[in-house]
Amino acid sequence: MFALVRLSAELAEQLIAVELGGEDAVHQARTRVRRLRSVLGVYRRAFNKAAAKELSARLKSLGDALGRARDLEVRATALENLLEAQTTPDVMDAVLSFAEEARREFEAAERVLVARLQGRSHRILLADVQEFAARPPLRKRAEKHGDELIEAALARALDRVRIPEPTTLDERHRLRKAARRLRYAAEAVADTRDVTELAAEAEAVQDAYGDNRDGTLLALYLRERSSATELSASAIAGIARLAAEVEAAATASLAEAEPALDALRSS
Repeated sequence: MFALVRLSAELAEQLIAVELGGEDAVHQARTRVRRLRSVLGVYRRAFNKAAAKELSARLKSLGDALGRARDLEVRATALENLLEAQTTPDVMDAVLSFAEEARREFEAAERVLVARLQGRSHRILLADVQEFAARPPLRKRAEKHGDELIEAALARALDRVRIPEPTTLDERHRLRKAARRLRYAAEAVADTRDVTELAAEAEAVQDAYGDNRDGTLLALYLRERSSATELSASAIAGIARLAAEVEAAATASLAEAEPALDALRSS
């Protein structure tokens, strides 16, 4: 039910990939954690309250550890991608040093993460996730009126994106998380109902606000590192221009978010 068996198996697979240094494994594992927690949250009335809450809290701890590494990986990759557009040697050297530092920070966080995944408490968590998925502690109402419960849960999740237009980065981030939660909850029941359009609309909102947040934070990071590093005047000016370009692209992504959000809210 709710694709729990599939998600738990995918999570186990991706966590093994993290231990082996697999490409994009941290991102994929983090996504599976978020999908599982979205199911437990959106469809919480289907499960034994205490059991679902306890498992979700333990998954959140794992997700936080994955998130710390993933955020550093995103920063390192974004900085490395900026190098392709640079021709001024002093700007390229500065950005390269930032990228190398970020990559080292990610690799250090990844080592900490792998050590955690090799611990006994993590193995117990993974076993408990798989046990929950195989034999979910459903309430009687879920067993008798599953379809009604799912429809009501998705309606509540949709209501969470019907909020005033976000104006700050934090507000857009909260809306993005609500859209992501709705998307994952919809996709978890896609085998039994037609939620393709709803999931796609939620994904479009998630992506647009995600692009805006990533670009905004990258521009902020460039400015902060530039001011904290001994650089030539031309390098500082070049990085300032680069940060402005990144920020402009982040702002432009909001143009895609508006129609996507309107479509989702009218679902």
